[in-house]
Amino acid sequence: MTKKTLNLPVRRYILMTLLFVLVCTGACFTSPSKTYAKTLKVKSATDWHNISKYKGGTFKLTRNIKLSKPAQYLTITKNKKYTIDLNGYKVYTTYAQKELRAYCPLTIEKGTVILKSSKKNKGVLYSTETAAVTVGNKAVFYLKSGMIVNDAVEFRSNMPTGIYLANHAKCYIQGASKVQSIGNAIAMFDYSSLFLTGHPLIRAGASNIKGQFTHYGSGINITSPSCKVSLKGGTIGTMASPPAVVNNFLGAYEFQQSGDFPIYDKNGKTLKAAKGYKFVDAKKNDVPITSSFDSFGPNAAYYLALSGASPDKRLTTTVTSSDGYYSIYIVKK
Repeated sequence: MTKKTLNLPVRRYILMTLLFVLVCTGACFTSPSKTYAKTLKVKSATDWHNISKYKGGTFKLTRNIKLSKPAQYLTITKNKKYTIDLNGYKVYTTYAQKELRAYCPLTIEKGTVILKSSKKNKGVLYSTETAAVTVGNKAVFYLKSGMIVNDAVEFRSNMPTGIYLANHAKCYIQGASKVQSIGNAIAMFDYSSLFLTGHPLIRAGASNIKGQFTHYGSGINITSPSCKVSLKGGTIGTMASPPAVVNNFLGAYEFQQSGDFPIYDKNGKTLKAAKGYKFVDAKKNDVPITSSFDSFGPNAAYYLALSGASPDKRLTTTVTSSDGYYSIYIVKK
């Protein structure tokens, strides 16, 4: 039968058959690649944990979620894209003992995770563990809006971290999002990359626990010269540690610890603003970058460098912002 001999009823039959096949193919098949096309609701600790079982997708909180044990925490292991909308709600851990544990409510081992809050930037991921978010080897993390907080109970060092970037991890902090930690807000390790755009707020803050001999971290702690930092906006700050109390045979005495370095660069090779930007303090003065050797005298850096030591660099300011933080601002030149 040629095309010319097809009458109208036959043509209609063929078209209806093709249409049926197409509709059935779309509606009757449930392949893994299609199961996550819609937004899935997250309303319990089990739902939060089970995000990892999907091959990517979009997930939206519908209520506050309490995570009472590590088995409820979320670990992404698939090389897929996940978008998590806090939707103005709070995901929080409840661990309250003194000893730090190597857990966090969101761990990204592979793939890409986008965390945001669609309701007025009020959603919070809150941790009382060692970190709030850990980004593993070659994983990618975006914080587009909302807030990440780490408020670990024990604090004897700067170990507690808001976002922990392992080797080769990439992290993008954007918009008006916030990261705040009792220790370092963001800790960077070998070959990790950090990109700040918009007006994010990155802070390390002192806790209400007094009498501990410790330093309370920095907004950004860069541990390796292989790290990559691109800073195109935002505020980075730290608060002075509470007074430390030292007891010896002469008695107890108290002194204020330093806390005025919003960015700490262990090897002194990475610390700089992006091209076309600069660091200023709350009074709009340029912020100096000083060596950790400065306190040993004017020639200390030279002699220590001869011995093979690598001078640490600290972005410092003696100017506090209106809320009491030592803050620096990344602005266009």
